[in-house]
Amino acid sequence: MRFKVVSWNVNSIRARLELVLDFLKANQPDVLCMQETKVENVLFPKEAFEELGYNVATAGQKRFNGVATVSKLNLEDIKTDFFDAEKDHKRSLLTKINDITIINLYFPNGQAPDTEQFQYKLNFIYELKSFLSKHYSIEDKLIILGDFNVAMEENDVYDVKQMEGKIGFHPEERKALKELYSWGFVDLFRKFNKEKAFSWWDYRAASFWKDRGLRIDYIWSTPTLADKCKDCFIDKSYRRKKKPSDHAPVVAVFELEG
Repeated sequence: MRFKVVSWNVNSIRARLELVLDFLKANQPDVLCMQETKVENVLFPKEAFEELGYNVATAGQKRFNGVATVSKLNLEDIKTDFFDAEKDHKRSLLTKINDITIINLYFPNGQAPDTEQFQYKLNFIYELKSFLSKHYSIEDKLIILGDFNVAMEENDVYDVKQMEGKIGFHPEERKALKELYSWGFVDLFRKFNKEKAFSWWDYRAASFWKDRGLRIDYIWSTPTLADKCKDCFIDKSYRRKKKPSDHAPVVAVFELEG
């Protein structure tokens, strides 16, 4: 059975609704996990997704943050605010689809080194790892995905010298993310693609057209699911569309039993 999972920071679902619906119609993913939805639950355009046959789970917040997961399959064991680091920020959504747990995440930006926001970002990452260690093992069928707001390796940034020490590529952020990764994950994009590649480009200075970006959007899974992943790619075509998000969708395709 083919199982297609997508992660996409949509940068406001109400501003990007038609673009997202077009993506769903054209690509027919089984699961779409969105970040930075920027809308309260009661105002999320749930009906538009339901009309396309998707079940909807949201963790929304007015004007800021927010995550949502839509699935053609039943969403079970839905949890929000399941670890302490969120501090009333809607940044995580846990769902179970059949026997697979998917955790949809929007990591804090961190603003700048030596700020309270930066420390919050680091704490968020370390507390997420602590939560996973308490509740899961690498034998579980687990996917974590979303906008992690950190480029982990040198081939995830357009210019290492220019980015070194800056937010999104600061050594402390990278160390924290690598510790989370060391819990036992496989970066599915890097399973298939070793070259320099990006998932986010600033709106300013024609950054997308100059390909001056960062890879900060990830789909990671435990090894048991990584073995069943047949492809993972960044769909840059949706960054070329009219009024796009500054992020491109990341797509993972699995071949599962049954």
